[in-house]
Amino acid sequence: MADHLGAKPRIGLLGTGPWAARTHAPALAAHEGVTFAGVWGRRPEAARELAAASGTRAYEDADALIEACDAVALALPPDVQAPLAARAARAGRHVLLDKPVATTVPAAREVAGAVEAAGVASVVF
Repeated sequence: MADHLGAKPRIGLLGTGPWAARTHAPALAAHEGVTFAGVWGRRPEAARELAAASGTRAYEDADALIEACDAVALALPPDVQAPLAARAARAGRHVLLDKPVATTVPAAREVAGAVEAAGVASVVF
């Protein structure tokens, strides 16, 4: 994930709920091997609060955060996660997903297909 100059990979967080606040954000903020690039949430005020508590910036646009990252961690309900994960993969971003990946088989296949077509890595926690 790091570029040819050895820069730390930039990882963004999509989501601001309990898993994002208690697990993902603290881990990303504390990890010395990554740059915690920012947080986006469906509630901008929650994104601002979580970003401030984590020493990163809040994004009001999910696509802007995706563009600023090498990978995104998703901590969202599966019906919200699936389309955003597919968008991130299509943008060439690695995706760290929560389970379940989606609420329907077609939505899960869309994510898997986007990951495969883009040649990015994915993991489901």
